[in-house]
Amino acid sequence: MLRILTKDMLETDRRAFDEMFRARAAVFRDRLGWQVDVRDQCERDRYDETEDPVYLVAQRPSGTLTGSLRLLPTTGATMLKSEFRGFFDQPIDVESPGCWECTRFCVHPPTQDADPHSARTVATELLSGLSDLALDTGIERVVGVYDAAMIGVYRRIGWRPTPLARSRPEIGNLYVGLWDVTGDNSRILQANLSRLLAKVSPTPAATVIVEGHGGMR
Repeated sequence: MLRILTKDMLETDRRAFDEMFRARAAVFRDRLGWQVDVRDQCERDRYDETEDPVYLVAQRPSGTLTGSLRLLPTTGATMLKSEFRGFFDQPIDVESPGCWECTRFCVHPPTQDADPHSARTVATELLSGLSDLALDTGIERVVGVYDAAMIGVYRRIGWRPTPLARSRPEIGNLYVGLWDVTGDNSRILQANLSRLLAKVSPTPAATVIVEGHGGMR
């Protein structure tokens, strides 16, 4: 199940927010070693605190969250304009009401009741939900920064970005790309998700890649 969270729900749905922020700390700081701000075992940044992000979360029937991502309009403050700006030699000027930035794409650490191929399933569910949400709300494109190791994952999931630029070598093997929002892409994602949910056997290679890189930064 997918849910949308906004800051005005913080007090009424504190458990979901805390679980999401704790998972981000576990994945981005503890597993991937990113330099992120963690307080009380929760990873938050200034965009969570001072902007008005929209969060998309995947949730099990038990209430446990399995994945999350964050959306910000490119007409306001974004990581691409600030933290990520120095990653690329050429300026990346992406600002449009029809384009939103996706960051903090996170497949949460597995729980005891997680099935073996849940990481790929959760990543597909999040991207499918993101595509549907964008289609329903008039968002035409999604921009994000991603590791080169995710290129194959996005291809298998069925929604590949168009790369705009590659980071300088000393930064790492990162790209900034655009995901086009179309009805065809949404249908492909939904079909791929349905096939994954119907599977009994895991897909280990994709699971390792998705868990190891955390998706869009």
